[in-house]
Amino acid sequence: MTRRKLFAASITCGALAVALLAQDNPPQAQSEGMDLTGLPAARGIFYRSGGEWVALSSTVLMPFWEGRGLALSILNVGSDHASSEIVGAHSGVQIGDPRPTFYLHGINLADVYLVRAVSQDDYREIRMPVSRHYRKWAHFRPEDVSDLAIVGINGDVTAVKPSANLKPGEYALAPGVQHGDQWIRLGFDFGILAGH
Repeated sequence: MTRRKLFAASITCGALAVALLAQDNPPQAQSEGMDLTGLPAARGIFYRSGGEWVALSSTVLMPFWEGRGLALSILNVGSDHASSEIVGAHSGVQIGDPRPTFYLHGINLADVYLVRAVSQDDYREIRMPVSRHYRKWAHFRPEDVSDLAIVGINGDVTAVKPSANLKPGEYALAPGVQHGDQWIRLGFDFGILAGH
């Protein structure tokens, strides 16, 4: 199987995880000054642009070694890095604020990373070093991860923002599919525009 076919297979396999996010789970009543008026009922990650809520699109971030088949990946032979791909050179959500606030609805904050992606011709790539230890197999590079600060909690909605301004480019908020998952994650993508 080629890497593109494996990527397509990971999208298909991830459909169940994405479907879990689509389950209705209405927001709780406002409790800590967060105005959640109009927040969609679906689980996911949202950004408020003016008075409108924008849902970040999601995909499955499943790392694969470049140029290797699945059998070699399972046997852990060869390269010392893998990568995950997000379709499209740029996210459909482009934000002018270098330190935007995101609203995580029904997502466990303890397991969320904010990671930078690199734009290629028709996809965005997240490169990951790999470990020989199965449970920690592929992980994000420290230089690609930005810290998140909690700015509000309201029931099952948590508002977070980067601890510092983000550089222009492509990013993903990456929660685990299940608590404790280290290498299969969902990726909620967005971009930061230059010159704002």
